[in-house]
Formats: sequence, C-alpha cells, structure tokens
Amino acid sequence: MSNETVGRWMSTYALPTALREQVDAYRQAKVARIDGVLRVLGAENEYAWGDTASSDLPLRYALAHHVFEGVSRAAREGDHEAVSSAMALRTDHASSLRPLRAGGAPIVLMHPAWRDLTDDASLREDVARASAPVAIVSSALCMRVTATDRDLVARALDTAVEAGFGAMVLRNTRVIALIAELMPGDAKIRSWTTSALPATAHLDYFTEHRYVSRELIHEAAHTELNDLFSALDTAGEIHRSDATFYAPWLDAERPVFGFLHGTWAFSHVALFCRWLLNAHLGPEISAVAAMMHSRYVEQLHSSREDFSRAVESVRVPELAELLTRRRDDVLVGVGSERG
Repeated sequence: MSNETVGRWMSTYALPTALREQVDAYRQAKVARIDGVLRVLGAENEYAWGDTASSDLPLRYALAHHVFEGVSRAAREGDHEAVSSAMALRTDHASSLRPLRAGGAPIVLMHPAWRDLTDDASLREDVARASAPVAIVSSALCMRVTATDRDLVARALDTAVEAGFGAMVLRNTRVIALIAELMPGDAKIRSWTTSALPATAHLDYFTEHRYVSRELIHEAAHTELNDLFSALDTAGEIHRSDATFYAPWLDAERPVFGFLHGTWAFSHVALFCRWLLNAHLGPEISAVAAMMHSRYVEQLHSSREDFSRAVESVRVPELAELLTRRRDDVLVGVGSERG
C-alpha cells in the first residue's frame, strides 16, 4: 500500500484543519489544567510527561484523565503508594502499559473483568446508559492483554484506516478496554465512552475484527463530538436547552446533546457499513453489513426533520455544516428513492 493511498484513506472523514486545530488547542489546555490540579501533590518534576506521551497529544490527553481519576481516588483513600503508581503512568507507560502501535499511533489496551470496573455516576453523565462503568488505566489491567487481543485490535484499526476512518479513529482512540468476548448468538454489543475519560473506548467484542472496527468508529465519533462541542464553546448552550427530539436508534426522546451525538455516531457507522458492503468480504459480513446499513439509513432518514431543528442549537456554522454534511453523506439518494 503506497503512502499516497494510506493518506487518502486516513483523511476521508478527517476534521477540517481549522476545527482540528481548535480541538488540539482545547486538549492541550485541558491537560494543562489537569497538570495544575495534580501539581499540588508536589510530584510534578518527578512525574513530568515523558516517553511517547510527551510528544503524542491524543495519548497525553487520554492518559491525563486516567491519571487524574486514579490519583483522585487513591488520595481520598489515603493510599500514597497508589497515588505514586498513578502519577508514574505519565513517565513509564511504554514499559508498564505496553502500547500497541497501529496506524502509527500508540494505543493502550486493557482487558478488565467486570469486577475491575468503576461504576460512578460522575464518570458517565453524558452516556445514554443506566450503567456504564469504566476501567481506569493501570499496569495490572494492561498486563492481562494477550497476543490475541493485540492482533484483534490491530486488525480492527487497520480496517478502520482502510475504510477511510483512520484520522477520526486514531485521533480519538488511545485507550481500549476489551471487556467480554461475545458469541455468535449474542445479539447485543455493549460499547461506550464518556467525556470523563475521553479517547477511551470500552467494549464487548466479537473475534471478527471488522465488528470491532465498527465499535471503535462509533466510540471515536462520540469523543470527537464531545471535544468539538467543548472546543467551540457550544456544549453549555446545548446542555441548557430543554428541547427533546425522538431518537429512533434508542426509541426514546433525547435532549439535543444526546440526539446530535446519536446522529453523528450512527452516520459514521452507516458509512462504515456501506464500505463493508462495497468491499465484498463474503456472505456473512455482507449480510450483517446490509442489515445494519439499512437500519441506520432508515433511522437517519426518519429523524431528518428533528435533526433540522436540533442542529439549529449549534451556533457555530462550521460545526453545524459538518454535522449536516456527515448525515447527508449517508442519505445520498435516499430521498429520491422514498419520495
């Protein structure tokens, strides 16, 4: 595969340069704020950012939130050793966390059991789930990752890149927690992310790597939109709105924030399913891709009037246009077919 081809595939669904730069500035400022809070522990010099995280902003951004959560919880319990262990993730993650290199990006993998997760309402306030516990990065959870896990995620990320989602997924994914392996008869996949731990995807998974690609694309889209709302200073206004809109993917009324998140995430997933169909990957993958694509197209089509009203809450024209364009990418030709 030539560098030119990789570059084209990586950038298909990349953010426009101006929006990307604003998100990066927001991420740098957020890391600086977290560093400032942790500085009161007096360990800033000993645990200055080092190794890959010192130069890789998405990794530093993701780990900063995990370090903050780990330190905060350990400090409340008076566990000074755990505080030091959490802070040390800023300097020695290459050896203790063993990041995977995929698409040129360092990806930290964990394989926690359900009992290892932290279920705290403050960590899932923007997740449309009654229970969405999180795994906080630690060397112990990373050491459970097997060679099979690493191969599965590497192939899933390669597929995301090939399908045109490389820039979007790799900018917004630096920590992946593989929770539980699913069997072919299992109908529901649980996956989630939260603004408290951005660029971190939690997911149950099938051993078919293309299904893992789908979940990673979905969760990366949520991190991306959270950061766009925050970087462009629109999150507060959107959260203050008391308007609700029907989200067919949840069969429920959702506030504008959740409705736009669903539209954005499922637009990306629908486009990935279209790519799977066009890739002719065999009858099983094609059948699943066709089913999912049809479902998401129908849902996005049926919600188009609500979307037109909801997107008016986004006061930044560039972002409103991007949200609309991505949704419209899915619905190309659908209006003429349905009348």
